[in-house]
Amino acid sequence: MIKVILKCTFLLLSYLIGAIPFGYLLGKSKGIDIREHGSKNIGATNTGRVLGKKYAIIAFFCDFLKGALFTFLFRFEIISSTYMLISPAIYGLLAVLGHTFSVFLKFKGGKAVATSCGLIFGYCPLLFVLVMITFFVTLRISKMVSLGSLISSLIATIGTIILYIIKLDFLSLNIDIYFLLSIIIATIIIFFRHKQNIVRIFNKEESKVTWI
Repeated sequence: MIKVILKCTFLLLSYLIGAIPFGYLLGKSKGIDIREHGSKNIGATNTGRVLGKKYAIIAFFCDFLKGALFTFLFRFEIISSTYMLISPAIYGLLAVLGHTFSVFLKFKGGKAVATSCGLIFGYCPLLFVLVMITFFVTLRISKMVSLGSLISSLIATIGTIILYIIKLDFLSLNIDIYFLLSIIIATIIIFFRHKQNIVRIFNKEESKVTWI
């Protein structure tokens, strides 16, 4: 009975921690509702656009930790798998869903990029390195965070599919089906949340960051 309660508790905590809108809270600490400025998004990019680079870094790191926390703790058995439901990836996915559909913001939220990065790091650190290299190379070339996010999410999905097929058993590269499904779902969410950005990219109207 206790195991069941703990399993349910960790699942609920994953969503609730994921739902904490750090970008919004950082804005409020400065007397600003970032949902009324810039792109009106609560993520790190708009936080940086409205509040400055320092706050963008803080927002990204906090949102990143939401996805990484329980995924990492269960993946590397810092918390016993006895209290885990199915797969560590489930906890990261719940954090992504919490960030995107936050109970604290009437089930609205961010675009899930940083939290999805946390999910990837928590489950497969080497894949995370590949994703971040892709992101920064794309950002360096295009100066568009949205394009970097979109291409990185595609690389994450392709990389996860390859790892799942070849089934490596070293360096935490053994991918289960739940991680694969979680990454696919996160990528779909990221693309859906960036649909307006995609239109602007094709129309060559997408904003470029100046605070990097």
